[in-house]
Amino acid sequence: MSILLNLDLEHRIAAKVETGQYLSPAQVIEQGLDLLEARDAATQASKVSSEPPIWETIASLGQQVPEDEWARIPTDMAQNVDHYLYGSSKASE
Repeated sequence: MSILLNLDLEHRIAAKVETGQYLSPAQVIEQGLDLLEARDAATQASKVSSEPPIWETIASLGQQVPEDEWARIPTDMAQNVDHYLYGSSKASE
């Protein structure tokens, strides 16, 4: 595989090799890719939340509502939403 690099990248890689810390340009690139992979893995790990999924949170909250409160919730779904929100007449059932 061959890669075309701009002059800035070539100089930066050559400077790393000249320090003696790396034996070749390939080693510089390999180390860079290793760092990118480590960063990507860390980013992915941070996206995995320790928080429970939203549906579990909602179910847990629902279990905390007393039964008599659940009994007061209208069973006509959205048919009469205007009545419950704005006080308009109820639709016929």
